[in-house]
Amino acid sequence: MELIYFLGKTVITFCLYVLILRLWMQQVRVNFHNPITQFIVKVTQPIIGPMRRFIPSVGKFDFATWLLLYLVALIKILFIFSFIPINLPFNVNYLWFALVAILHAMGYLLFWLLLFRAILSWISRGQSVPDEILYQLTEPLMAPIRRFIPPIGMIDVTFAIVAVVLMFMNYFATKIFGALWIIL
Repeated sequence: MELIYFLGKTVITFCLYVLILRLWMQQVRVNFHNPITQFIVKVTQPIIGPMRRFIPSVGKFDFATWLLLYLVALIKILFIFSFIPINLPFNVNYLWFALVAILHAMGYLLFWLLLFRAILSWISRGQSVPDEILYQLTEPLMAPIRRFIPPIGMIDVTFAIVAVVLMFMNYFATKIFGALWIIL
């Protein structure tokens, strides 16, 4: 039973990450000729493409992808609560919990992207395909901080500052949402 829970939660969380990346890539206008970007678009297009016929985008806001992201987050909440021994009937709070699940996934995805970018910066020095996409996704968040705290010699402390802020926000969210944040 624990194996099913772990696998199910991992697959659903991965789906959340892919949908968040698709929205994020559209927002920051990444290079769509990048193989990683093409993979994310091709994986999500079979579902989002037909949804866009009925749910059009308005300006830069992609309603179809946001709706799918919300539905996957709701599925994650329902899946997690189906494994809790206390039988909780479906109620309106689950709709709110799905938004919390999206917020949780965004924070963790951002942390991992920043960590991968930092590690790759030591290894490949910005010369690989993953470096390009990681730069394009994370730089809009790091550039404003870098304006106030420039690199010290050859060391850029921006990642450390953003990581500390994310850890603080994670701690704060744990205090606000309690057990829900922990089990997500």
